[in-house]
Amino acid sequence: MTQGKYFTIEKLLTIAASDQHAGTFPANSVMVDWTPLQIPRGTNMLKSVVALVRAKGDAGPTDNRHPFDLVFSKTNTVSLGTVRTVMAHRPSMDYLGMISVDQNNYGGAHFDSTAIATLGGDTDNSCPPLVLQGDVSTGDNVGYDTIYVGMISQDASMDFTSINAIAEAGTAGAASTQVITMDGTSMDVQEHFAAGDIVHIGTSAGTPAADSLIGTIASADSATQITLEAASATDLVDGDILYNINPVKIILGFEK
Repeated sequence: MTQGKYFTIEKLLTIAASDQHAGTFPANSVMVDWTPLQIPRGTNMLKSVVALVRAKGDAGPTDNRHPFDLVFSKTNTVSLGTVRTVMAHRPSMDYLGMISVDQNNYGGAHFDSTAIATLGGDTDNSCPPLVLQGDVSTGDNVGYDTIYVGMISQDASMDFTSINAIAEAGTAGAASTQVITMDGTSMDVQEHFAAGDIVHIGTSAGTPAADSLIGTIASADSATQITLEAASATDLVDGDILYNINPVKIILGFEK
């Protein structure tokens, strides 16, 4: 993870498929509660933040270049609150700081499937110096400590709602399979899914229930077909809506 003076930490942030399917996140609502990060023991100065934010699951697709806050804490003792509700008003003396990702931090209007926000490197995309240090008793590995990051919406705009539906009728719709036919009506699933995505059911047309695991995508083969790394964990249901449960990835650049 560390090489010399500078290093990066990459983290996928998880949002349940059912929470994504519920629609636009309300203003000032919790998007991601505390998620652990392993950082080298000692003091580490955050120098840059890159956020990769996937699009709404519609034709086009509609980008998600919307503002949010990243909050850092030494512990996860005091929850930020329930996802999709306004952040809980609970005091904590374990916060380490906060970085605001604003709309002007997004670049490249042509990046619709994955919006790219960058902070750090110049005065226009400034990343406030933030020294992060964990508790020495918390690391999962020798020489590392654990801190936590959470994500809060700034306004009512972030929306991952999808219409990426399974199109497996008849016997194919009642079986576990590795290759899945998608509806693809007026859209291309290659704009929404990539190798490595973990997909869950956002809403179900029957059994299994929402948030059931389908599997990890090996490839998005065409506008109407995806292939999993292995046979789906649950039987397919025609009309079920699929979601990538990690629609946000953050890349944190540090100076040791």
